[in-house]
Amino acid sequence: MSPVSWHCCVSSLPTCGPSNCERRLHLRRGRVRRRTGAFSSMPARPLEGQPEVALARAPWRVIPGRTRLDGPGLHGAAALCLLFVSVDVFAQFSGSASLLSDYRFRGVSLSHNRPAAQLAVAYDDASGWYGGAFASTVQLFYPSRELQAVSFIGYASRGPSGLSWEAGADYSVVTGARSYSYPEAYVGVASEKVSARLYYAPRYFGQDSDVIYGEINASQQLLDRVRLLAHGGALRNNSNDAYGPRPDRHVFDASVGVSLDFDQFSVQLNWVGITSTNTLYPVTRTRSKNGAVLILSRSF
Repeated sequence: MSPVSWHCCVSSLPTCGPSNCERRLHLRRGRVRRRTGAFSSMPARPLEGQPEVALARAPWRVIPGRTRLDGPGLHGAAALCLLFVSVDVFAQFSGSASLLSDYRFRGVSLSHNRPAAQLAVAYDDASGWYGGAFASTVQLFYPSRELQAVSFIGYASRGPSGLSWEAGADYSVVTGARSYSYPEAYVGVASEKVSARLYYAPRYFGQDSDVIYGEINASQQLLDRVRLLAHGGALRNNSNDAYGPRPDRHVFDASVGVSLDFDQFSVQLNWVGITSTNTLYPVTRTRSKNGAVLILSRSF
């Protein structure tokens, strides 16, 4: 959930990521499966793959997945306690915990180019509904430290053409004196290896401006446990502040990386770049707008 995700998970989470955790959710009985990747910009990860059929019921159990960033992608951690009796195997709970050398959200470092910790949890129902939460440590104004939490909900389905589609919404909250909370809605489509999402936020990070963000994410299997990852995104803000310095109206970000996946662990190395640091994000100017990001994740 790059998020994880944000919207997990280098995302989200919020990719979140990721939500910056790379996990695979197999949504069965004609449902699509969603795979979280560090390159997505939110915890609710991009859709991926073909549906799988499974007609058995079984007691609830943790489904092993593959963790990644963005993902995405997630910040800080909150204790979670869940009690389950017996549910359909088609409904799945999953999660991931990640350590990142830098938390890059849509190309911008929300951790002041410093390490961050992220946690993501997600639920996928057989009907196509999914939801979850993502949390990550952030450092918007040095030297203060904050926590970002993102909740998300959405619906995913696979059409007769084989393409998957989804629609959902998330809400991001950042602790601290000022309010940087904002809602966001998104729609997306995906094939087996490529996914795309379009987001709209009316008050981006609490700013007096609405924002549209579009992204394309791709994954290519190189070896049995090795994948090549790529991401491209474009943000347009409609800020008309006549008094303060105006951020660039269009900002582009991109990343390319490689992921080494094990049963419940993944190691991901990405190179992330952005065209400008003059953005709407409430962060102090960071040391570098481009750089490498290392992500260690464990799924559960």
